Amino acid sequence: MKNTRKKVNKGLIVLNKGERIAVISLLSIIAILLAFSVFRPTIKLTKKERTAFHNLDSLIAIQEKALAEERTMEEKQTQSTVYKQAKTTYPNKVTNPIQKKTNSSQPIDYERRTTPKEVKKIPILDINMADSLALMDLPQIAETMASRIHRYRNRLGGFVSLDQLFEIKGMDTARFEAIKPYIILETNEITKININHDEFKTLLRHPYLAYDQVKAIVNHRERKGLIKDWGQLKGIVGEVNPLLEQYVSFY
Repeated sequence: MKNTRKKVNKGLIVLNKGERIAVISLLSIIAILLAFSVFRPTIKLTKKERTAFHNLDSLIAIQEKALAEERTMEEKQTQSTVYKQAKTTYPNKVTNPIQKKTNSSQPIDYERRTTPKEVKKIPILDINMADSLALMDLPQIAETMASRIHRYRNRLGGFVSLDQLFEIKGMDTARFEAIKPYIILETNEITKININHDEFKTLLRHPYLAYDQVKAIVNHRERKGLIKDWGQLKGIVGEVNPLLEQYVSFY
């Protein structure tokens, strides 16, 4: 009996042989586990093994997602069953819990939802002053047509009539009527050609003078002198656009 119980001597615990062996064994196991956790080698996996672990993780994630969706469907079915039962018992007091909640105090404004976007305000343009970018703000006037209007205006020296827009390629009645409310005409900026002093190529650039007519003007200037007025010019060039009179000067 004396060998199997603990003895206390002046505050110290005395263990018998069997107890000492058990304590030493326990401490040895703890020391081994600590050493293994600190000094254990890093496990290196091959590419194939890493792929297998990745695929395994993916399969687990897919399975968890499927289980979550299945639980959601079961919950909805349960709610639907409860709703049907409650609706049968209390037809005027039960609302479907699956439906999205709406604020009945704020009805949907269908007129507002179907209202088209705000239309861009179209400016009023002076057809003799606007550049190509400004002309593109007009309805049915794209980049190509705006460039044609700008170039033809420069060749003329400016428009003296809105009807001259029909002389531009691509301008038709529908397009003209679409832009007419948004254009005005100022004739103060007309650039005229000088019949008696401008060079051959300058006169030829004007849309209302053909090659033979310009040649006749230059020959008359060289052989018979300066052209005095519109009547004399018409006698030299023959049939000509009557608007040309507003584009020529003689002095």
